[in-house]
Amino acid sequence: MAVFVTGDIHGGCDMQKLYDWDSTVGESLDADDYLIVAGDFGYPWDYSRGECDEIAWLEARPYNVLFVDGNHEQFAHWETRPFEMWRGGLTQRLSEDSPIRRLCRGELFELGGSRVFVLGGAASTDMDWRTPGIDWWPQELPSEKELTHADEVLAGCGWKVDYVITHTCSNRMLSHALYPDKTWQTPERDRFTGYLDTLEDRLSFRRWYFGHFHRDRDLDDAHTVLYNEVVRLGDGVFG
Repeated sequence: MAVFVTGDIHGGCDMQKLYDWDSTVGESLDADDYLIVAGDFGYPWDYSRGECDEIAWLEARPYNVLFVDGNHEQFAHWETRPFEMWRGGLTQRLSEDSPIRRLCRGELFELGGSRVFVLGGAASTDMDWRTPGIDWWPQELPSEKELTHADEVLAGCGWKVDYVITHTCSNRMLSHALYPDKTWQTPERDRFTGYLDTLEDRLSFRRWYFGHFHRDRDLDDAHTVLYNEVVRLGDGVFG
């Protein structure tokens, strides 16, 4: 089993990287292999013909597409989908027979012999230009109930996992993720990025992957931000 991770695809806006990767690596994979999108998966969004064609393409891949949610997701859709246990954690399929799965918040999965903890969500910086219930939902940030569940799951495994996949990062990693943007010294912080700080303190992990910041970089030996790159689980941007 091979597991790969990449960054945001925004419901088709950033699909070219997957087309390119699929033609070189993805087409050699099979049903035992997985590609995880680290948030802002974005499907479904507007149910357009083009979007449906893109979803059909993803569903037809020889490997399986998984994702954690970001801030740009159609949360109204996901509230209608049933939950299903899969490889140790709760998931939701995009549709009844779809192989595409949302990895639910605060869940722990066994993938490729590794324990992978996921916790999607992030705060939108553009919410002032979006319309609640149309293209923005307050559910973009995890609820206190979801964070409590995450604590319980991690306590159950002794606060030790192999990999973490989120959409945003902890407060302590924000300046590293944002650099060299002009505002990198004073990045936005919220209760969720603060919670991720507590995970940094308590959780033992080998590498933490996240998206959200539209760049590809190994921030250190244990943190990798992804956007265009597709890396094998365990690797950084440069291997």
